[in-house]
Amino acid sequence: MSPHRLVLILGLLQGAMVMPLNETSSKGKPWYDRLLVGIEVGPTGANDRDEIYMSKANGRDILEKILKAKAEYLVIFMKDQNFAYYNSKVARKCPQLKDRDLLKEVIEEANKYNIPVIAYVQVQYDTSSWLLHPEWRMKDWDGKDIMGRLCYNSGYIEFIKSILEELMQYDIAGFHIDMLDWGFFPPHGCWCERCEEAFEKEYGMEMPKEMNWNKDWEKVLEFRYDSAVRFCQQLQAFVKSKRPELSVDFNYHGYPPFSWWTGQKPVGKASDGDFLTAEGLPFVFGHTNPSFLALFMKGARGDGRTQGVTSVGVYDYHDFTLRPTAELKWEIFTYLAHGSLCTIVDKAYYEGALNPVAYERIGEVMEEALAKREYFGHRPLPEVAIYFSLRTRDWFGRENPSPYFSAVMGAHKALKEVHIPMAFLMDEDLSLEKLSQYPVLYLPNTAILREKEIAIFKEYLQNGGKILVTGLTGCYDEYGNPMERSSLEELIGAKLLRLFTSHSDNFLRLPKDLEEGEGKFLLQDVGGDWFILIYGPLAIFKPQEAKAFGELLTAYRSQDNLWMNHMSPEKVVGPAVLVREYGKGKIVYLPFSIDSAFVGNYRMPEHRNLIRNIVRFLNPNPPVIIEAPPNVESVLSKDEEKNRLIIHFICFCGTPTSAAVPFPEGRKVLPTLMEFCSPYEAEITLNIPFTSAYSVGPQSKLSQKGKILRLQTHNIHEVVVIEIRKP
Repeated sequence: MSPHRLVLILGLLQGAMVMPLNETSSKGKPWYDRLLVGIEVGPTGANDRDEIYMSKANGRDILEKILKAKAEYLVIFMKDQNFAYYNSKVARKCPQLKDRDLLKEVIEEANKYNIPVIAYVQVQYDTSSWLLHPEWRMKDWDGKDIMGRLCYNSGYIEFIKSILEELMQYDIAGFHIDMLDWGFFPPHGCWCERCEEAFEKEYGMEMPKEMNWNKDWEKVLEFRYDSAVRFCQQLQAFVKSKRPELSVDFNYHGYPPFSWWTGQKPVGKASDGDFLTAEGLPFVFGHTNPSFLALFMKGARGDGRTQGVTSVGVYDYHDFTLRPTAELKWEIFTYLAHGSLCTIVDKAYYEGALNPVAYERIGEVMEEALAKREYFGHRPLPEVAIYFSLRTRDWFGRENPSPYFSAVMGAHKALKEVHIPMAFLMDEDLSLEKLSQYPVLYLPNTAILREKEIAIFKEYLQNGGKILVTGLTGCYDEYGNPMERSSLEELIGAKLLRLFTSHSDNFLRLPKDLEEGEGKFLLQDVGGDWFILIYGPLAIFKPQEAKAFGELLTAYRSQDNLWMNHMSPEKVVGPAVLVREYGKGKIVYLPFSIDSAFVGNYRMPEHRNLIRNIVRFLNPNPPVIIEAPPNVESVLSKDEEKNRLIIHFICFCGTPTSAAVPFPEGRKVLPTLMEFCSPYEAEITLNIPFTSAYSVGPQSKLSQKGKILRLQTHNIHEVVVIEIRKP
């Protein structure tokens, strides 16, 4: 047994004794730079008409559970939509607490163990403030109050400051400020007198009251983005002016599937706060989302300080189910492997008591996480940068961003399942310097590209960069209207003839005789001479300098057929793959959304495999190549201080899903729950010199043959460490 594994096993056996919570502090570092895992505790319901609601909540019980779960910090609800849970003079206190101050109780207990306490403050959907202050309400474009929503340009900010000022009198470590959106459902935005006056002052015109998707509407979007950022910056500045040591973070909704309606830019909103916080929630967004979210936040936040949040419940925060330990472990280790903090939310019972079993399960996961602390937070080593375009989100996506988001999410899912390390690169802060860090750039259905972006891509290619392009990339102008010429024609070496967007059932065919020529790289695990449903719009190009491979086909149209939108292929309309060398680089264009197909209802492994084949064609010899089952995610990073590679393997295993509701709603089924981890194998090919390698988890086996390592394990989270040979 290696000494490294022995240390880990001792850590798991001794739990918090390996790294006591009161010894985790590193001098000069804030809590969010030195801790890994925490718990958020909040109420369920809001009632002033009985003596029961939150009456049993108390600091001693909460800290007892926090210690049992090995959590390193606590986020505690102190101001929600109805009540304050401390002795407030500006907000109505929860009446069932009577003369008790829950925050004081919690802090007194937490200080015994040096556990930081972060106060939760809800901003939007503040029902009590909405009822008491009609002058703060958001209004729709007809001047009607929008239920529950409060204007960021109103005096409401002074009320929130007064809440923060009260809470700063306590020995807290920071604030988590939640709900900073402009509405998840229509109407989106605010047309109150204050907003209209501020807009007219800023832009010299009346605020438009229709989504006309022109230059005037662009000003409306910018006004909302700026208002939300200004609101947060003013709150953060207020806190820092009083107590600069306190942390401030805001719940973030600048990532898919959220779009312009939340009033948040991916990068522009990500810089607010001391770190970036967002919710993964597989029950809402699917089981690829914790990985997607962690990577997206890293791409949006310049300093990489991020926090993933999830729930102990199966479906939503208040359902009082309990996810299995294995599933909690899978999600928490996904965030940690990607270098994020992880907070898990537990909602108290109506009377304020907590479920002890939940904290037993959380404790098992957090105990293992703390024992593996040294393997988290290292520099990621991505091979592919997935490009995310705010402009495409807003102006191509408009009221329906799904065609764009599905391509982005499909790109992530495909690369994750074929174990190609990735990162997100954003149009908001694109530069040649940033782009040049990545061997391959991936543009998934990036419909809108501006001249500045294309100039950077051009120089990147000339310097030896590689680009994979899919879908309708470059086929729309800056306001989301289709163009007669693609903005990428010079780079891809082909001329746009037309777009097929009216039907989505289209097909790809790769001839088998490609095996004898240059296009053979396309066929691995895809095959030739059959029709592959790609289910997405098409762009038809005429090759000029580009080499063309394969065919795109449209389907039969039969107006009296029940399956008229699910027909078989009829005719060839254009080439399927365009390949061109440009400068020292290379670009491959698939003028269809194979990535969207891979997350749609008609997904097939061939979609994923074709994406892998093209990336390997563009970048055949990366430093590390990983092969593992598609249900296992791998995360590659480098420990610079110790000169070693860290590879995390996180396995998801689930039972088949089922639907017990009538057709067609039966097609909408919850993701499966993970209860176990099946044994699996992974192979690591190292194209760099190394001296030794080992796995750290119990009962795993790592063998070596030349430059190939083979891992055998049944651990949900496994780490392989590779010592790099010094030059």
